[in-house]
Amino acid sequence: MAFDKDAFLTALDSMTVLELNDLVKAIEEKFGV
Repeated sequence: MAFDKDAFLTALDSMTVLELNDLVKAIEEKFGV
């Protein structure tokens, strides 16, 4: 699966702050950041 940066940024633009916070937490858990 190719990573589409433009599509990802567009999705981020439409997300709420709360959704972004959940996304960051999920990424931290997945990659152990």
